[in-house]
Amino acid sequence: MTSERMKAIKMLEELIGYFFRNNINDVQMDLHYGETECKIMLEGTCLSRPADLDQLNELLNTPRQPELEEYYWGLLGGNDTRQELNLLGSLVDCADVSYNLQKLSITVFRKN
Repeated sequence: MTSERMKAIKMLEELIGYFFRNNINDVQMDLHYGETECKIMLEGTCLSRPADLDQLNELLNTPRQPELEEYYWGLLGGNDTRQELNLLGSLVDCADVSYNLQKLSITVFRKN
């Protein structure tokens, strides 16, 4: 499996962890892995807006750091800290984060 596919798996794993840490147990996931881009979308029912949602949006929309990503993606997963979201933000190009009518939706994009 290529390292790009492994990165997509790690990104999805970290987003699922975020949903579970916020007690969102009904999660729909969509993964599109193409030749030029990877798009990961998660949506779930969330009774109240997560307190750190604005911070998450900011972290996921920080500039990608290609020079560090080979090191960072190996650090993702297996830990319940916010630090992992910082690492995730450095691997994606941009993200859409929204909370509306008790639905949390997060979509991240990464160019291959």
